[in-house]
Amino acid sequence: MKGKFRFAFRLGGIVLLAAILFCYSMFQGGFVSWFLFYAFLPILLYVLLVLCYPLASWKVDRTLSKTYIRSGGEVTVEVSLTRRFPFPLIYLEMEDLHDRSLLKVSRPDGTLQFAQSRQPKQHILFPWFRRNLKIQYVLDRLPRGEHSFYQIRLRTGDPFQLVEKEAVFEVVQKLHVYPAEREITVGNPQTVFAEGAAVAYAPRSKQTSVVSGIREYTPGDRFSWIDWKASARKQDMMTKEFEQEKSADVLVVFDRRGAKQTEELFEYSVVIAFSVYQKLKSRNEQVGFMSIGNSAKWLPAAMGSAQLQRVQQYLTTVKQEQEQTRLQALAAELSRQPKGSTVYYVTTDLDSRELAVLRKLRQSGYILTVLYICRHAEVGTKEKNLIREVRQLGHQMDIYPIQQTVQTEVQQNA
Repeated sequence: MKGKFRFAFRLGGIVLLAAILFCYSMFQGGFVSWFLFYAFLPILLYVLLVLCYPLASWKVDRTLSKTYIRSGGEVTVEVSLTRRFPFPLIYLEMEDLHDRSLLKVSRPDGTLQFAQSRQPKQHILFPWFRRNLKIQYVLDRLPRGEHSFYQIRLRTGDPFQLVEKEAVFEVVQKLHVYPAEREITVGNPQTVFAEGAAVAYAPRSKQTSVVSGIREYTPGDRFSWIDWKASARKQDMMTKEFEQEKSADVLVVFDRRGAKQTEELFEYSVVIAFSVYQKLKSRNEQVGFMSIGNSAKWLPAAMGSAQLQRVQQYLTTVKQEQEQTRLQALAAELSRQPKGSTVYYVTTDLDSRELAVLRKLRQSGYILTVLYICRHAEVGTKEKNLIREVRQLGHQMDIYPIQQTVQTEVQQNA
């Protein structure tokens, strides 16, 4: 209804303008008056035709060079405009509308910053009689997330701005930008022996460091396994029998909460969580993934690239939650994990009041490595005291301040 009223108002204005010029020529008379009237008639006719021109009949399409891309990459957007009747349009404005999340750009470390230059731009075209038009533009330094392109807006009119036409086309497309990945060194998952008496940082192969007994030599035993003292006593070849290790379960835990968490810290924690998970998967480890917040998201350990894709997709769309981090939630969720699991805990907030929870986790046999995301190059007094207190508890864990300005390294110390 509003569009019809606007059309009638503009049409009435054009007719009224033509009537005024005609009356002026009739009453004024003379060559000049009629010359002005007849010279302005083609303009009025063109304005009338523009007013009636069916701009909504255009065929509009958008093509993305990529729909799945890594954070920091670029995508080329091509908009195609097609029409049937070659009506002479003096100008055409095209505006491609997308989510406000694309107004940010990604820094090299994966964090985001607002870019004024990323505002939706109006592309000016001069189609005249052309039926097919194409516009290309590039979006670079793409931020992490799932972004939507939803509308394309076209505007045109006459040179004197007496009439302006507008049409909006619903062209919905999704752009998936995966989190960035950093080169990270991750220690081998710790291994707990059957009696729980030792913890080792060794490759996932049969351990030969904890002797549980001796037995008779059998073909295939290594020469280094022979127990010469026992062989001399028993007058027979005896070899050492080694304790079989439990299966080492590995879990990457991502804490998406934080009382003082900023977007910058959160985005960097996503980068670190994905990098650690990717590194462990590249070593053919069966790695589980868990995200804790108002609710816990579990992705059980599995082999193959499908699991990595699920974790990658989740970290693409995950959002931060402004709540106080509490390790009690982690302890409750870890009760579903086997004792002795190796846990990489990525967080942006730690509190010394939670040392009791850390002590309980260690007593339960969980091997916890906290990856603490901080802003400054040097950790403050609070973080240093916390690191010292945690080590005094006897935990097999370290807290690493992972910086944005230096090369990241995550490792475990025995």
